[in-house]
Amino acid sequence: MKITRREFLKRTAALAAVGLLPDQRLHATPAKAHRIVRVHNPLASFFDVVDFQFQNSVPETYYGNFVNQQIVYEMFDTALCALTGDDEPTKAMRRLVPYKAGERVFIKINMTTSCISVWRGRWDRINWDAHYNDTDAIAEPINATIRALVRIGVPQEMIGICDPSRTEGRPNPEKRTPRLTPNRVARKIKAAFPSVMLYCSSFVADGDGITWKSNDRHVIVKFRDPVIDRRKERVTSHRLPDQVIAAEHFINLPIMKRHGGAGVTGALKNNFGTIASCRYFHEPLYAGQGKKGATYSSDANPAVDIWLNPHIGKKTRLIVCDGIFGGWDWGKNPPTRWKCFRGRSPNCLLLGTDPAAMDSVIFDHVTESLPEKVKDYPEANMLVDAARVGLGRHESRKGPKAPYKTIDYMEMDRNLDEAKLRKLEELRKKYKAGRKTRKETEDLLGECRAML
Repeated sequence: MKITRREFLKRTAALAAVGLLPDQRLHATPAKAHRIVRVHNPLASFFDVVDFQFQNSVPETYYGNFVNQQIVYEMFDTALCALTGDDEPTKAMRRLVPYKAGERVFIKINMTTSCISVWRGRWDRINWDAHYNDTDAIAEPINATIRALVRIGVPQEMIGICDPSRTEGRPNPEKRTPRLTPNRVARKIKAAFPSVMLYCSSFVADGDGITWKSNDRHVIVKFRDPVIDRRKERVTSHRLPDQVIAAEHFINLPIMKRHGGAGVTGALKNNFGTIASCRYFHEPLYAGQGKKGATYSSDANPAVDIWLNPHIGKKTRLIVCDGIFGGWDWGKNPPTRWKCFRGRSPNCLLLGTDPAAMDSVIFDHVTESLPEKVKDYPEANMLVDAARVGLGRHESRKGPKAPYKTIDYMEMDRNLDEAKLRKLEELRKKYKAGRKTRKETEDLLGECRAML
């Protein structure tokens, strides 16, 4: 795509404002340009057999218990090969992550709702085993990502996993609420990969492990919006953790969601969790300036600025979007039926390297399948900004079957086994008619796993 000299200078000025030149914007990726691969397997999860009903008295009904890890592994490998054009997933991962001995990898997961359900105000009161039904990261896509890294020679202990941010308290900003990895997710990760560094979890001695001491010249993210960049707490709130600074490779693992303020929660907004605090980014009127929330902006959007930091965008090798359950907002959105997936969970993984293209596809998927949930949500203006400064392609398609014109979008359907799908429906009806005791739930899980 050709651009005029005026447009080139405009983009360069925008990047210079955050301390980057055009050739520093993104790591040069070996993936197909602007390609987003969606792999769908309707047998990846089966939470719909309990009709999406979570019961506090039966903690086994946590939706993450209804996911088939082996199928998610296969979905991930299929998407990897399609993304790079390789015929073998290890080759594809090596192409995406040029790993050298001694280097560290950081995986940014999305645990935004855990700070409400797990945290109780003090470290010694954390209920790591809390069961709640808000859509958060699940273990299976994380494990698939770790597995792909280990297969190319990355030692487990060189892989860090976390959602590092600390939500500032009100009215006291110094009282911070961490985003935690609850045991229901952590145990599955550690069972498969016991040596990975799982921060902000019960597997770290003090329940945290993330540190904020680096003197790196890019440790404090610069923002083009002066209201954000000049805030009093910027030295602490805009800081990247040492673990991200130390990593040579960064993998972004968002969840397929929309957002009532920002328009979409995807690869770009997932990075809000990489800095110490994103307070004011979501405010309808922020910092007393009478300005509409920063995430609404199509110019100087903070999500774009974080990606432009060289420790984020330049290190990002892969975006792995968890679309197994997905959601319609950052919180208060338990797994539900999706219109375009036959009334079941979406059961998808989406892989790519272009953040604007990835988030465009996420935006369309949620809008098409959950229209009543998101009808009053704003457009994703951050994607307009991201495309303008050169962070990929932004486009909205006209419907679920419509093609994209500028995004190289691929859909791959796997294992459309109608007999097994009918069996899942039979089990759902059977469970719905029962008393829903813990034993009935355990028996149901056993039948599903034996079948799949």
